[in-house]
Amino acid sequence: MNKIKLTSAQCAALEDVKQNFATWRKTKSGRAPIPASLWSAAVHLFHSFGLSVNIIARSLRLNHATLKIRISENSPVAINPVENDSATFIEIEPPQVCSDCVIEMENQSGVKMRMCFTGRVDPAAIDLGRYFIEGHP
Repeated sequence: MNKIKLTSAQCAALEDVKQNFATWRKTKSGRAPIPASLWSAAVHLFHSFGLSVNIIARSLRLNHATLKIRISENSPVAINPVENDSATFIEIEPPQVCSDCVIEMENQSGVKMRMCFTGRVDPAAIDLGRYFIEGHP
């Protein structure tokens, strides 16, 4: 099994939060709930440092499902799309240079489309996406 290599910034941030949790665990009394500041620090590891939920939960000895809920509550982007009958297509200019790109879409019927590109994205992909979402060119 391949181990994921963490950057020095990720390791330092994880170790700092891990130390905060260790200090809290030593000084807490009974079965006190985890303070909001520590939950925020764990969520920050996910959003700012790109650490996986599994790595954070395992390292900080947290419940995986509870951490996922905390992350989704503090997510800047909704994980579950809001039901909306008036879905619109948003056109984003493709970057001039792109190494690997994955575009995932879901139309109002729930049908999903995934496009994978290596190198520069073909502008025709925008028209294909518009047709898929809106149902017409």
